[in-house]
Amino acid sequence: MRVLVVDDDGERAAVVEASLREAGAEIAAVLGIDADLRAAIQAHRPDVIIVDLASPYRDYLEDLMSINQETPRPIALLVGEEDRPLMARAVKAGVSIYAVDGLSAKLVRSIMETVSGHFHRFQKVNEELEKSRAALNDRKTIERAKGLLMAHRDLSEEQAYKTLRKMAMDQNKRLVEVAEAVLSFAELLKR
Repeated sequence: MRVLVVDDDGERAAVVEASLREAGAEIAAVLGIDADLRAAIQAHRPDVIIVDLASPYRDYLEDLMSINQETPRPIALLVGEEDRPLMARAVKAGVSIYAVDGLSAKLVRSIMETVSGHFHRFQKVNEELEKSRAALNDRKTIERAKGLLMAHRDLSEEQAYKTLRKMAMDQNKRLVEVAEAVLSFAELLKR
C-alpha cells in the first residue's frame, strides 16, 4: 500500500514513516502542511493519505474535503489530542479515521486496514446510490414517454409500455433510449 504522509514535524514524520514501513507500507512521499497536496496526489498516486498534525486548522480540513471530492482516497488524521469539534469537521471533510497520538507499528497497521475498509465501503455505497439515481431517472423518462403515448395514441398504460418495449427490441436499444427518442421527437413536434 502506497502512503502519502503529511506532517510538518520532522521527528514525528520519521516515527510515522518508520511505523508505516514496519507495517509493510510503501512511503510514496512525505510532505509538509504547506505543500501542494493536489499535485502530490497526482504525482505519487497514493493509496492512503496520512495527515499527522498537532492541531489541524479549519482551512486545511476544508482543503482536504475538496481534494477528497476531486480524487477520493482514504485519509487518516492523526492528532496530538482529542478535540470533538475537530473530529466532527474531519469526518465531514472525508477523513476515514481520526486517531489521537501514541503510534506503534501495530496501531499503524490497524489504522491502515481500518481506513481502507471504511473508504471502500463508503465508495461502494456511493456507487450503489449513483446506480439507484440513474435507475430512477431512467424510470422517470420511461414513465413520461408512456404518458405521452397514452395521451396521443389513446393507449392504456400496459399498451404504451408494450409499444415502447417492442420499439426497443426492434431497434436493439435499451428501453430508456427509446423513451428518450420518443420524448425528443415529441419536443421537436412542439416547435
